[in-house]
Amino acid sequence: MSLQAAIEEQAEGFKGTLGVSVKHLYTGETASINGDKVFPTASVFKIPVIVEFFRQVDAGTLSLDQQLLLSERDKVPGSGVLKELTEGLPVTYKDLLSLMMIVSDNTATDLITEIVGFENINATMKELGLKETQVTRYCRQILFDLVGINDLPLEEMTIDVFQKAAETGEYKGSWSLETGDNDVTTPNEINRLLELIVDGKAASRENCNKILEIMEKCQTGGYRIPKYLPQKEVRLQRKTGSLPGIRNDVGIVTIKETSEKYTITCFTMDAEDVYAAEEVLAKVSKAVYDYFS
Repeated sequence: MSLQAAIEEQAEGFKGTLGVSVKHLYTGETASINGDKVFPTASVFKIPVIVEFFRQVDAGTLSLDQQLLLSERDKVPGSGVLKELTEGLPVTYKDLLSLMMIVSDNTATDLITEIVGFENINATMKELGLKETQVTRYCRQILFDLVGINDLPLEEMTIDVFQKAAETGEYKGSWSLETGDNDVTTPNEINRLLELIVDGKAASRENCNKILEIMEKCQTGGYRIPKYLPQKEVRLQRKTGSLPGIRNDVGIVTIKETSEKYTITCFTMDAEDVYAAEEVLAKVSKAVYDYFS
């Protein structure tokens, strides 16, 4: 069975839209499902953000040792721990990057995104050849749109306001689950960005290695790409994203015995059942591993 047939077999019957892109980094073999289709990134947009951060480190305009003092205004709803911590806490940029990528901390993400700038992130993506990838929204804006509030200025989008609006438990969103004015990309483009990081071409070799070191510590999405893989036999460097109907997981898989590497990007949107979405990602991941190993 071909690689393409292997991933298509796992996708059969999935109720939603699935996007997959896979590339073996030694042989160059590829396969995809909806590889050029635009999907909402959810928290996968944090990979373009960290790439831009380290490019600015390379340029000498930012340092990992710089720090800021956490304020109440900085705190963002959703995933992460910074929103629970004490105002005035000193946090280094290195800590913010780690929190952003390892536990997908939304407060850390919005702070880093503001530091590096949307315009710079998008210019870098275009320079790297990612024409459909764009980052235009903070985590704060996405979450507030989900609860039906998208007309407040950023400074009024506080956790208290969000919690009150979220009491109904209804998450719909006018744009946050769509591919219009949102953080978006395609499976093939994110897979290409992962390859550029592995090759040391997204930023300097030294700083691409730092990105990979952080991604290896990912603590989210354990029931997606990693679920059916033999944990002792592979090395994983990943980033996930989650929103209603959306379950994303992207990363680099290294087969330890042979040192072979492949990139894998899995996106879903409009999923009727997010648990089924996670399961299809897990099964695609296992099929790819079985094929390459």
